[in-house]
Amino acid sequence: MEMNTNKKIDIFALTDCHQEARKLCGLFSGIIKRAPQNGKNTLICDCGDLFKGIYDRELCLKSYMALRQQLPEAKIVIAVGNNDFGFNSEQFKFLQQAASRFNKANIHVLCANLFDAETETWPKWVDPYILLEINGKKVMITAFCVNYINLRKYNLSLNNITESFLQLKEVIHHINPDAFIILNHALRTSSAELWQAAQENNIKVDLIIGGHEHSPVEPNVERRIYYPLAFSRNALHFEMQFLPCGTSLECKEIIDSKEEPVAEQFEAPLALFERQAGLNIPVAPSTLDLARRYSDFCPLGSFVADQMRAAAKADIAMLSTGYLTHALCYEKDKILTMYNLERVLSAETPVQTVTVSALQLKSVFNNAVRNRYTQQYGNTRFLQCSQNIALVCARNKDNNGEIKQIFINNEPLFDDEGKPLHPQDEYICAIDPFIGFGELGFDTLRPLDKETLMKNNQLVRIKDLIYKAVKEAANKYPAGSSYPYAKMTDL
Repeated sequence: MEMNTNKKIDIFALTDCHQEARKLCGLFSGIIKRAPQNGKNTLICDCGDLFKGIYDRELCLKSYMALRQQLPEAKIVIAVGNNDFGFNSEQFKFLQQAASRFNKANIHVLCANLFDAETETWPKWVDPYILLEINGKKVMITAFCVNYINLRKYNLSLNNITESFLQLKEVIHHINPDAFIILNHALRTSSAELWQAAQENNIKVDLIIGGHEHSPVEPNVERRIYYPLAFSRNALHFEMQFLPCGTSLECKEIIDSKEEPVAEQFEAPLALFERQAGLNIPVAPSTLDLARRYSDFCPLGSFVADQMRAAAKADIAMLSTGYLTHALCYEKDKILTMYNLERVLSAETPVQTVTVSALQLKSVFNNAVRNRYTQQYGNTRFLQCSQNIALVCARNKDNNGEIKQIFINNEPLFDDEGKPLHPQDEYICAIDPFIGFGELGFDTLRPLDKETLMKNNQLVRIKDLIYKAVKEAANKYPAGSSYPYAKMTDL
């Protein structure tokens, strides 16, 4: 009988590329160097959000095709991330076409909690799981995606992750794989919940690779939960050994994209795009220290919202926190390039204005802070606001956040009973069209009339306002200045 103690596989894990194609290709170059010849007995796992970002999305797709050519024997699986669905039908169709192209190249696209809303079955263009044979062993992989987006317009729904996992219970027990791996494009709390559900249902999980977290997450070695860094900053290299009593797992190395020279086969298309897009063009000296927080007010958030407010001549401004992907921290003697600014906000989003009453504004902010006390790391509904806004928030009996007072320019909008002090007053608000359309639960804004800002017959884009303000900052502020921002008081 053959001993299987020496059977092992190499696993490489990465996540949340967000079209950072150069860094992605750096990781691919590092993987090619480290993988056995042709990618024999190798598994490459991408935990999602390949799309939405600076570089051309085609570059990311074609880079995967080039990786496939370099490592023809490697198994490659990609989870669907929430941003991969895009924000309009063209972007959603691109995801479907990308999945088809990947599948033709023997790259498997997975999502087990995505369902057809009518038939309640998995859509044909994505697989709920895949069973691979690697080094003579059965390796089963499934993937899940956090549910933040309204997919009803595409007749789809992203169901609860843990419930969808438990729907696979019989299949997992029936297959009884030698190794079971989960790609979970969701916050660390969700991965811990999955691990717990697996324990309670007698499912052995050999590795959970997480995505969606943009801040570093410490690995839980005991539970085998690992989160590679977002924006393709690193990839984790594991060695999994198959023992008579299960598997052992060792994280052998962390591959840093900054330290990996991009291999020749990836370089030319990257350099061409960078030239055409002007990513290396200098813009202005680093002046302001614009820190970014995802679920709280921050200097970067108010800096951007203030530009929107000024451009629209509005009373206040607010912006979905998900648009801002990177801080713009002060670095002495650094010259900021177009790349640095694109990293802050790469979307082509224009500014809109909407007129709201005090009660409507309270409803909008109630939605923004609803998850304040339950999702400290990733409250997607949060809004970054102009610096002239201050909110007072409290936890209600359901553990949800609730707005108790709103100040605009230090003036309160409500009395002690929560009634508007000036019920006739209305406020012009600069917003982004994503919340204006009512996404992420901003239902109050959906039916209201909006105006999209135009100047010289051109859309006024938020990214152009940032560009202009960063250029002007050098003449307006001392180097290293912080920026005043909106205030939140928790009762």
